[in-house]
Amino acid sequence: MEYLLLGLLMLSPMTGYELQQFIKKNLALICSHSAGSVQTALSKLEREGKVMICETIEGKRRKKTLFITDSGRAAFSNWVAQPMQASKVKNMELARLFFAGLAKPEERLAAIRDYIRQMDETHRVLCTIRAYFQQMDQQQLPSGVNWPEVLRFQGYTIQYGIAAAEFEIGWYSRLLHELEEQP
Repeated sequence: MEYLLLGLLMLSPMTGYELQQFIKKNLALICSHSAGSVQTALSKLEREGKVMICETIEGKRRKKTLFITDSGRAAFSNWVAQPMQASKVKNMELARLFFAGLAKPEERLAAIRDYIRQMDETHRVLCTIRAYFQQMDQQQLPSGVNWPEVLRFQGYTIQYGIAAAEFEIGWYSRLLHELEEQP
């Protein structure tokens, strides 16, 4: 979570609420968007000197905007340059499939149907996000960032998610068909 927040702050200073809402809208499939998760990570980053808070007053409300520090930039740059780790990608829900033979046939069919429904929803959300990214006006984004390059790799992430959802929908649909034929 910390590196995700640092990455977002590399793009633009934001409040904790803005970070949480961005994650909820665009990255909820990658990580938790709960206020507690975001605030815990931000507190840790502030303690470590990787972010700083600038407090302003707007009307009667205090606004705490977070900025990434040089230390935070260095930590993020080091992290993002590391090779991706295949061993860190886990799907604990596969444990349910592994033990599905211990469930009643109607329970496992219902579970698989519901998982397909959830994957359909995930696919729909990702396609909506992809459409939003394709219509973005880069002129309205904060200056100082190579937005075409940033959006290019964010697009790859969305493409991956869509392809993964399509794979899971197809694979689980075939499994469901097989189990309906021979429970």
